[in-house]
Amino acid sequence: MKGIYRFLVAALASAGLLLFSCGDLDVENGNNPDFGRVFKTGADVEAVASGLYNTVFTGDHSTSGVHAMLAVAADHATCSWGNFGMRDMSWEPRDMAWNNAPTYTNAGLTKYSYDQWYSAILTASNVLKAIGSGVQIGTNGVDNARATAVAKFILGTTYANLALVYDRAHLVDNMKTVEPVLGTAVPYQEVAAAALAYFDEASALSNETFTIPASWLGTPANVTSATFKKMINTSAARLISYLPRNKTELAGIDWAKVKAYADAGITADWTIQMDGTDRWNFAATYYLTAVGWGRTDMYVAHMMEPSLPQHWDDTPTFPQPAQPANPLDKRLTSDFAYLASNDFLAARGYYHYSAYRYKALDAVYPTFRGMGVKALVKTAENDLLRAEARAYAGDLPGAAAIINAGTRVTRGQLAPVAENLDDILKAIHHERHVELYTTGMGIQFFEMRKLNLLQKGTPLHLPLPATFLQTIGEKTFYTFGTTARADGLSTSNGGWR
Repeated sequence: MKGIYRFLVAALASAGLLLFSCGDLDVENGNNPDFGRVFKTGADVEAVASGLYNTVFTGDHSTSGVHAMLAVAADHATCSWGNFGMRDMSWEPRDMAWNNAPTYTNAGLTKYSYDQWYSAILTASNVLKAIGSGVQIGTNGVDNARATAVAKFILGTTYANLALVYDRAHLVDNMKTVEPVLGTAVPYQEVAAAALAYFDEASALSNETFTIPASWLGTPANVTSATFKKMINTSAARLISYLPRNKTELAGIDWAKVKAYADAGITADWTIQMDGTDRWNFAATYYLTAVGWGRTDMYVAHMMEPSLPQHWDDTPTFPQPAQPANPLDKRLTSDFAYLASNDFLAARGYYHYSAYRYKALDAVYPTFRGMGVKALVKTAENDLLRAEARAYAGDLPGAAAIINAGTRVTRGQLAPVAENLDDILKAIHHERHVELYTTGMGIQFFEMRKLNLLQKGTPLHLPLPATFLQTIGEKTFYTFGTTARADGLSTSNGGWR
């Protein structure tokens, strides 16, 4: 088991994260408790399992991670401030490659999400190892299935995140070991396949009856195994739909599989109870929406009211758009606030300017530490996956019916979409930018990516973090981005403009 230990130490040690070594190791780790002591009893294992999802959630939504910079790279939100990699990922033209040097000011962003997800992988693997070695959770192991299902779900979720965000990753768990070198990392497609296998295992375990405490998942109430199974299915559908790096890969999606997962997915919003602390907090969302911070890109505002410009040109003479009296999509008024002036620095590009910000979450953000219930995955998102799967499979009436029963019509008050593939796909694209505004990490980036809409020169995925590459002995730090490298495989060669 030395391979997995050394690899994960390489990945996480510099982050100061807690590591649990495997029981048969002969590598001394004096700073951390040994496996046998931390996972000695069922209560010990359950306590560790209970904190797994929060580690993943924080990697997704902290300002220390990739969420904010993916949002601006997608022209979903806009911000010229230098915080959280937002300015560096939104230059126009996109000739600032992601700086993957270990000395780069924002190098910690890709490292933070990566470290959080691998920390969860390591801990989930140890939970499974402990249960596999005979530890009983609850009387006669009555709660083993719950902890095992959660640990498998964590492995699915973390590897799904790694597959969506990075070009490659190492596959390790309580049964797999690798040598800590770059050559043992596998492409994102293989990482995604592993994630789906873990999701399927977690789903099968959820056929048993158990209840997951709200504190484990950050939810407002306890979660039944039946509801958990729906959450797993939605997670799997999301991964398959959002994985493609371009339209060519999009054409190869198994939409029957997406349909099966999504049809068995969530039937109510999957929400998080933000607690006013950093533990359960969509911190990146706050900074993408708060007054004085991120604004709604004009690309999105134009979707809701075509009279608005789609792009704020990089000139001081570009006119401030007037506020529409009766926008086509009524959510422009209900969910977004019109702003008559801009506070971004003109020297950083007028193209960052916007006349709108997202206001629908103001009530749950009294400060940057949110307080109240916020959707992580909306039912609307699962419905869009259901519609998308039908549309690409040729069931246009079925896809249109789902969309027309949903938020496009009920909240946006838009005309029902016709049973036409192009119109249906445009409606799905619209809803992912408007109704799903800053819900899940990277949704709009993944949407723009698979449709070849990311501006030319935008990285299609991120490289493994330079500080990690250093720890495994790499001397050079590969990266993606710039119009000169626009190959359509790792750097966008398309673009909506």
